[in-house]
Amino acid sequence: MKPIILLVGLLLTLLTALNLNAQKLYTWTDDNGVVHIGDRPPPKTDNVEDVEVIKYKEKTPQEIEAIQHKKESLRRKFDKEEQIEKARQAKIQAREAEEKAQGAVQQAQEEYEYNNEYIRRLTSTRNKRKKFRKRVDRIKTETEASRAEAQAAAVQAEEEARKARTAFEEAQQK
Repeated sequence: MKPIILLVGLLLTLLTALNLNAQKLYTWTDDNGVVHIGDRPPPKTDNVEDVEVIKYKEKTPQEIEAIQHKKESLRRKFDKEEQIEKARQAKIQAREAEEKAQGAVQQAQEEYEYNNEYIRRLTSTRNKRKKFRKRVDRIKTETEASRAEAQAAAVQAEEEARKARTAFEEAQQK
């Protein structure tokens, strides 16, 4: 009999302690139409309408765990979408770099053809060849250098585009 009385007393004490620990939230609208939310009751000086008392209910461990799981799944989903967006941006940048490199190669090719024609005109006779030898050599060197740079840029752009496509495909698979 004594254990039952002790158990009932303990339960009543526990329920009273839980109820005392609950916090009240008040919402009210003042004279200016501003809605206030707080843990203190509305002031008596204000002409208060629509006082609503909301009791805070403590979450159970299961509810807290469910909220944390939902939060974690949303974070993973956001991270995946962010990774896909970064891969998409990298793919766009790689495509732009590839187009720019192809334009540079095209321009270098046009310069090369123009310079070859110019060199051909400068070296059409033996006298002209002697007279313009230094200029011809300089033009040939510059032309070959610009062509090599353009081709290196094209190769690098193609490599970046390949990496961007790979990253994009990996991001989509995850």
